[in-house]
Amino acid sequence: MMSRFKTWGVGLLLLTGLGGCAPAIVAGGATAVVAVGERRGAQEFVEDNWVAVKIRSLYLQSHSVSPGNINVSVYRGRVLLTGTASSETEIAEAVRIAKEVRGAWSVHSELKIQYATAAEIAEDAIVSNKVKLALLTERDVRGLDIHVETTKGVVYLLGAARSVAERDLAVQAARQVSNVREVVSYIDIDQQSYPVSK
Repeated sequence: MMSRFKTWGVGLLLLTGLGGCAPAIVAGGATAVVAVGERRGAQEFVEDNWVAVKIRSLYLQSHSVSPGNINVSVYRGRVLLTGTASSETEIAEAVRIAKEVRGAWSVHSELKIQYATAAEIAEDAIVSNKVKLALLTERDVRGLDIHVETTKGVVYLLGAARSVAERDLAVQAARQVSNVREVVSYIDIDQQSYPVSK
């Protein structure tokens, strides 16, 4: 049976469209619920969201980057870029911009030179939502600690796990979701973070 906390987390994500990242701006105390539920502290949560917003803002200002095709996930200063690009030049510029943002300690690019149709983008969003829900409802995985992004059926996971077993369970749960072609894990093992009650 899901704990009361996990029920809150599922409810929050359902209300915000089950996006790959935890909601950055929600009314009232909802943000606090998400931040407290993660292994990240509230300050790290806010800083990571600031970094993501700043990168997206710079992409909007850039003449070389198509921001609508690039997903930006940030966890404890680690930036993961996923999605599609039109050229190696666009990928290089997207990475360069992300690296120059204060608070971005490392930048990993999984951007691919390819074209995604509107139908593929919609399908990827559905897959991400299903994977996120699978992680949230998996008893031995802290789903709020893991960001989920999907590009053409390839699922990318970014976040933290308390053990190799938890990380592997998260990857396995993602692989079992329909229409997932591959799972790429950027989940760190963090045994020092404070425990979160189940």
